[in-house]
Amino acid sequence: MLFTSITFCIFFILVYIIYWSIPKQKGKEVWLLISSIIFYGSWSFGFLFHFLFFIGLNYFLIKKLYAVQSKKIVTIAIVINLFNLGVFKYFYFFTNIFANLSGMSHLLELEKSSTFRIILPLAISFYTFQMLAYIIDVYRRKETKIISLFDFALFILFFPQLIAGPIMRSFDFLPEMKNIKAKPEYISPGLSFIALGVFKKVLLADNIALVIDPIWNNVDSYNWITLLLASHAFTWQIYCDFSGYTDIARGCAFLLGFQIPENFRSPFLATPKERWTRWHITLSTWLKDYIYIPLGGNRGSVLRTSFNQILTFTLGGLWHGANLTYILWGFYHGSMIVIENLFVKWNLVFKKQTKLSILLEIIYSYQVFVIGAIMFRVNSLSDLGIVFRTFFSFETGNSFSQNEYNTLIGLCFVGLLVQILQYSEKIPTYIQKRKVFFISFSYILLLYLVSLFSRSGKEFIYFTF
Repeated sequence: MLFTSITFCIFFILVYIIYWSIPKQKGKEVWLLISSIIFYGSWSFGFLFHFLFFIGLNYFLIKKLYAVQSKKIVTIAIVINLFNLGVFKYFYFFTNIFANLSGMSHLLELEKSSTFRIILPLAISFYTFQMLAYIIDVYRRKETKIISLFDFALFILFFPQLIAGPIMRSFDFLPEMKNIKAKPEYISPGLSFIALGVFKKVLLADNIALVIDPIWNNVDSYNWITLLLASHAFTWQIYCDFSGYTDIARGCAFLLGFQIPENFRSPFLATPKERWTRWHITLSTWLKDYIYIPLGGNRGSVLRTSFNQILTFTLGGLWHGANLTYILWGFYHGSMIVIENLFVKWNLVFKKQTKLSILLEIIYSYQVFVIGAIMFRVNSLSDLGIVFRTFFSFETGNSFSQNEYNTLIGLCFVGLLVQILQYSEKIPTYIQKRKVFFISFSYILLLYLVSLFSRSGKEFIYFTF
């Protein structure tokens, strides 16, 4: 069920009405779990049982860890979860590498001719990291209170954030789960976040995709200025797509009485120091807590710290997908952090913060995102080479029509306005006093705009991760 579909809209309204009609706390929890199971099962009934099995298996290991702080048990849990993720997500990636390195290219032909294909289960990357975080926290004794299998299952399956995050930690969810009650102050932000998320996804991200997808599928046919504009446009597309999902997820959670963490905080208005505290925040925090710090963090030499940073981001890139371009994307961002830290260490940055220096830092940080977005979007390393060769040689080729050019500029500019508005986080008193009117008006206007300008029902980009 896509968040932006009529099916999900009907589903959520039914869930909401029944949920708040149930008088008892436990009944609400049970209904929420049933709804989450139905939500995931609507995608694949078979993989639902696979998912439930791994929830049960992880809970069994968690119970063992509660009883004894065993490094062996936590190692087994990590290996099992990563093996499960690896088989479904990276099997073909690693077999292809092995076949190419060993010269056994006939394996690739057998793979192509096989009628059996390994399908990537929906949300496997997100729920794997969420379960691993809880297991490691129990081992570290950050989680000392034993929870039931029911509570653990609901924590993992909670449907608003199940498919593409944010990656929740137990302290984000469990306390509120045990205190479910109507919170009138959650209604306004809930409805606002849903409207904002639909606006970003349907009107901005999907319409940008319609214009630039043909370019990325034929990068050798377009001139350098078209590829440059497509790179900037994709940067805004992935932001509007992914943050749009998060906004809808947070909005649905608010309406159900939960406040889940934000994942984006106007990242294209961030300075280099803030960049990874404002983009995919929950993944950045996860990588820091469970990879970077265990590797030693910044406690060693400059060389060791740099290695830890690059390795952490490279693994973060691999988490995104079984493609060398994702690994390169992670390596690139890790390397940029190392370079930026060295510039700070050598006093090669602005010594005094002024409005101009902050603006220049923001522009630089945004350009870092754009270059990374190219690596993230291209279909292969060869396509990446073509893109950069075209940039540096100023090659000619096909270009956008004037209408397509104007469309992209307009959509990206609206995306910038949305970031500026979200960054301010201050709602004028005039609107606050008339929020019922403004929310109602925004939904009417949104429906009108969607009916006029919605041209596709594309899946969210992170559904493939």
